[in-house]
Amino acid sequence: MNRAEEIAAVLRDRIASGRLRPGDRAPSTRAIVRDHGVAMGTATRVLALLQADGLIESAPGRCSIVSAPDRPRPADLTAGDVVARAIAIADAESLQAVSVRRLATALEIPTMAVYRYVRSTGELQSAMLDAVYGELDLPARSGHWRTDIELALRALWTAMLTHPWLAGALSMTRPDVLPNAMPMSERLVGALMGAGLAEGAAFTEYLCLITMVRGLGATIEPELADRAETGVTEDEWMDTRLEELKAAAPPERFPAMAAIMRTPYPYDVGVLYENAVTRYLDGLAASVSSLRP
Repeated sequence: MNRAEEIAAVLRDRIASGRLRPGDRAPSTRAIVRDHGVAMGTATRVLALLQADGLIESAPGRCSIVSAPDRPRPADLTAGDVVARAIAIADAESLQAVSVRRLATALEIPTMAVYRYVRSTGELQSAMLDAVYGELDLPARSGHWRTDIELALRALWTAMLTHPWLAGALSMTRPDVLPNAMPMSERLVGALMGAGLAEGAAFTEYLCLITMVRGLGATIEPELADRAETGVTEDEWMDTRLEELKAAAPPERFPAMAAIMRTPYPYDVGVLYENAVTRYLDGLAASVSSLRP
């Protein structure tokens, strides 16, 4: 969460708690700069976030006003319900479609009421990821390191196919804290250590495996979106570009690529997944075998 989002979360709390009521003036950019010690650009971003969420109304030359809620909040709604609806929207439309306003409309609650359950869009996304990891079907340990890795990765891949936005939402460099992801991580790292790797080496292989699967999974949602928008499959799109590609790869300069373009190739990300995991684990098996006396 960046500084603008942190300040916006504070103001959302004030609106949700009633300390800022419908019709009240929202803090101005100058007040935000003064009270929070930030730059004017950050203060402007704070108001833009609140306006995008429908919590305030702004107009040029006028102060920002806290918006009035349009519907009462359902008494039996839970945080789990909010997260589940967000996942359903992301599954059907994309992660980018999960705005607070869109979620409030789907739940039939005021926009600002969403913040009774999640403090920010970042917190919502983290909760969505954690909920999906909680759905992973991890079979019992087999006692063989390779089988356990294959089964764990298969569970993750299945989740990526079910939730096409999942791979793109995962960060390998600044990961969210996801308690429900720990069983899968424990299974993978434990299997790698069981193969004979030291802790550091096992964690390196774990990161490589997850990054590889994530990279393949990140192609799922964009392709589904392109197919929905154009009605054209990957293979059909390639057919429309084939002559252009051939022109870019004359056989006298690029004989290997020219040969590939003369060979029918049905694209299938599932085939790429199977090939990548198999080849990776083949290499890992040879590597750990060489470590044994």
